[in-house]
Amino acid sequence: MVNLKIIAALFIVLLLLFSCSHKSETETLLSHADTLMEEYPDSALRSLDLSPEEIEGLSDKECARYALLLARATDKCKLSLLPCDSLLNVALDYYDDDEKEKAVALLYKGRLAVEMEEVKEAISYLQEGLTIIQNFPKELKTKKLLLSSLGNIYFDAGYYDESIGIYKTLYQCCTTELEKSMALNNISTYYCLIDEKDSTLMFQRKALNYAIASGDSLQIAMSKHNLSLEFDGFEELDSALYYAQKALIELPQKENHGNYYFNLGDLLLKTGGNKDSVRYYLNKSLEDIPIEGKTSCLKSLYNLEKENGDYKTANIYLEEQSAIIDSLYHMEQSTEIQQLIYEYNTKMQVKEEQIKGNRIVRNTITGFVFVCFLIILIYQNRINRKKRLQLQYKQSLEQTQNKLSSLETTIENNQLMINLLKQKQNNLKQEHENKEQQIEEREQAIARLKEEKQQLLNWLLTQSSIYKRVITLSGQTTTNKKQMKALTTTEQEQLKKTVFGIYQSYISFLQNEYPRLTEDDKLLLCLQETSLEPLSIAICFGYTDTHPLNQKKYRLKERMNKEKSKM
Repeated sequence: MVNLKIIAALFIVLLLLFSCSHKSETETLLSHADTLMEEYPDSALRSLDLSPEEIEGLSDKECARYALLLARATDKCKLSLLPCDSLLNVALDYYDDDEKEKAVALLYKGRLAVEMEEVKEAISYLQEGLTIIQNFPKELKTKKLLLSSLGNIYFDAGYYDESIGIYKTLYQCCTTELEKSMALNNISTYYCLIDEKDSTLMFQRKALNYAIASGDSLQIAMSKHNLSLEFDGFEELDSALYYAQKALIELPQKENHGNYYFNLGDLLLKTGGNKDSVRYYLNKSLEDIPIEGKTSCLKSLYNLEKENGDYKTANIYLEEQSAIIDSLYHMEQSTEIQQLIYEYNTKMQVKEEQIKGNRIVRNTITGFVFVCFLIILIYQNRINRKKRLQLQYKQSLEQTQNKLSSLETTIENNQLMINLLKQKQNNLKQEHENKEQQIEEREQAIARLKEEKQQLLNWLLTQSSIYKRVITLSGQTTTNKKQMKALTTTEQEQLKKTVFGIYQSYISFLQNEYPRLTEDDKLLLCLQETSLEPLSIAICFGYTDTHPLNQKKYRLKERMNKEKSKM
């Protein structure tokens, strides 16, 4: 007996050590990915590449944290968030509204909805995330991401007044010069859109100052480029040219220079600058600028060569511009051509149907005449036949009357026999109904006895100390699943012995019907016969919620069905 206790204690210690080792390994993986996230998001994403089996092995807490880290790394690597959808749903279910992680999960669900072009759902997720994050004043990073995403959705949807409110709130949350510069760029774009020159230039200059303070060369170049475009829009060409030159100098070599070259070349052309420089920058722009912008660039080159009197070169640029325009509008032209083809085919089909209709009319008239002639022949034949039948009828009428009198006698005899059979059938039916009533009464008596027996067994169970322990645990008032208690292993064994002792006859029935059932399966089936709630039954198996119990019930049902089908 002592040896058994020592072995059980050692087994429990080893089990705890294994559990702690697994937990430590998972925690290390997630913490390592979190440290790599800011500087090396691609490495973090690779480290989070787990198989479906490994993900299923995670606890609810680990799975929820894994979902947030995976979505964050995927978003930073500018990849699609679609693979994270189901995992983000797990995080949304796990975290409560009073936890900041819920706001993070809503942020990435909102960005996923934007990716899927579900604007209403995206706005709903982001607004809910902002509501939650208000309770965490120190979580500025998450709040800024939520505001940025929501502001961009409003702006793209044309709700400019709503978007400027979001952008201003975003600016107030910014703490670094780079963040302030990016926020002010958005605000400046809004004022440029509504044609307020002073506000546009003021906010854009502030954005440039913050960009210079941050030391980020790309942000500096973008701010100066925006200033150049805005001065150009307000027809202050000298200032626009100045900032276009400065923007090109600041732009890092690895970035695309196409739009910057075009802006500078176009401004030099407008201000009457050096023609060779204009030609140089516009040609450089053609190498990097997207195809949509090449038409404007080629138009500027056309105007340049036309002013120089080089009509041959100007014509080449014009032809290239026309070719690009043709390629851009090829789909529209192709659609028009397809429409013309469809109209022609439709007309031809109508004409063919008309020809077929005329042919059908002629054939119908011919067929109608033929059918009329055929009907006349048939009618004449029927008249002749009718006369012959009348003669035959007169001859057979006498025979029929004789047979009729004979049949009437037979019918009377058969009717008497039917009445006797019906009487006998009624007697048998009454007897059958009496027997069925007796069977039903006996079945009801058996059901009542079974119910009384079950109530007595349940009463015996309620008198046990382990049942009272289960009822006590079921009355826990805490709403935090992590703090709820359940039966220990020792208490579970005690419950099993008590239940198996009381429901011995039911256990024997289950053993005969389903010999492959485990003791836990039999215990679950017995507990289902009691008045215990699902949560109380879950506590009997050491669970603090009913989800594992539902899975257990589902697997048990499948196993019982398989055994029954084999039998």
